[in-house]
Amino acid sequence: MRQGHSLPPLTGRRIAVRALIGLHEALLGRRTLSLARQLEQTQWLPERALRAMQLEKLRALISHASTHCPYYRALSLPMVDCFRTVNDLLHVPLLTRAELRRNAAEMRWARMPGRFLTDHTHGTSDESFAFYCDRSRQAWDKALRLRGHRWHGFEPGDRELHLWPIDPPRNRSARLRQWLRHRRDALVAEMQIDSLQVTKEDVREFWRRWAEFAPTRVTAYPSALAEMILEGHRLGCQMASTSVRRIFLTGEVTFDWQRRLIEDLLQAEVTESYGLQEAGAIAFCCEAGSWHTSDEAFVVEILRDGHPAASGEWGELVVTCLESRAMPLVRYCTGDIVRAQHLGGCDCGRGLARIPPIVGRSSDFLESADGRWIPPAEVVATLGAVLDDGAWQLRQTDEGDVTLDVIADGRHHRVAREQARLLLQRLLGRGMACTVRPVSALRRTSFGKRRYIESLRTRRGLALPREIDDGSERCPTARNPT
Repeated sequence: MRQGHSLPPLTGRRIAVRALIGLHEALLGRRTLSLARQLEQTQWLPERALRAMQLEKLRALISHASTHCPYYRALSLPMVDCFRTVNDLLHVPLLTRAELRRNAAEMRWARMPGRFLTDHTHGTSDESFAFYCDRSRQAWDKALRLRGHRWHGFEPGDRELHLWPIDPPRNRSARLRQWLRHRRDALVAEMQIDSLQVTKEDVREFWRRWAEFAPTRVTAYPSALAEMILEGHRLGCQMASTSVRRIFLTGEVTFDWQRRLIEDLLQAEVTESYGLQEAGAIAFCCEAGSWHTSDEAFVVEILRDGHPAASGEWGELVVTCLESRAMPLVRYCTGDIVRAQHLGGCDCGRGLARIPPIVGRSSDFLESADGRWIPPAEVVATLGAVLDDGAWQLRQTDEGDVTLDVIADGRHHRVAREQARLLLQRLLGRGMACTVRPVSALRRTSFGKRRYIESLRTRRGLALPREIDDGSERCPTARNPT
């Protein structure tokens, strides 16, 4: 049975904004709105019909990659006729981030008509690399995002504020594009605020601009928005707003303390979405609270040691991008970890597949002395017993030793830091040293993300078979993530 969020009426203003968006997309050669209309229909297809659609697109992608992309041509992918179901992807080698970084140019459609669009990842690490896409991939990403927001009652033209990093313009052409982007945003009721440029001295101005713009929805990195709220609260800024109906968080895993903080002080519900810059918009939360994959554009696997993860095991998400032609991604290891489980249909009535919630990136897990992978939420809960939320960072070395940086203030005195060290030592087990350091500020990646936990022991992920070297600096042999 179809269920959906009640949508606002299409007023004259919304109709005008939709027309402007359609014109803008058409000028860029993107069929975003027509795709969005198609997605409104295909989401209700039964699971069998969606799997058949995926199989047809997968065969076309394999044929395209083998014919037009030097990397895949050299890889000698199985013949198209070998793909009788999407599960036959298990016969295709996995693609790691390290391989993508090394081979991106060879993975391109060598003689693609038109021009390549080059972008750079803004991932959780500072290891940025170039990837390639085209207008079609952009249209799919935007159409999927429109659908994900529509599940919660939003239409194009509802005022949206974006809080995330913005690449600084490096030349005159880039500055012109940025100026045009600002003009376009003003016409379609959007505002971009660069999270990298909002310092503590700018927080009052940030909340003033927020109130002046009066967004109905906000899209942000959870760590950036949480810090704006904490600092705004300290300064006595007015933050709660009757205009905001929902906060869409993306780019990082949202911890429980961040969700509580955002919902309590902004008086708006939080919803998460999942995607990768190099891959696209992979999954969205529906109004019933389930994570649905964008089946029209992706095949998603949950793997451990080269095989589908068993129910109850930690597994890594692996994606095949069905609508990426400029640079096909086939069985790309995302580094993102879930607890594998069988999930049936959703109360929302959509046929789109469901995945478990994202627990974190592989390097967000700590590895204990006995090889157990400790999920980030467990680490956060353990340290939250004695330290303030968001006031610490820890890093685990290749050898397993951990350094915990704690903001040095009146609340985090020497006794609290020693308690934190003992709790962390108990969590890790014997044989792994734990050092606590008072610091005046925490580190942020160059792309505006706050890494509260970073382990070099778990960064390889779970998808690859143990005997395969992914090209990273370290390939751990002890992996018993239960």
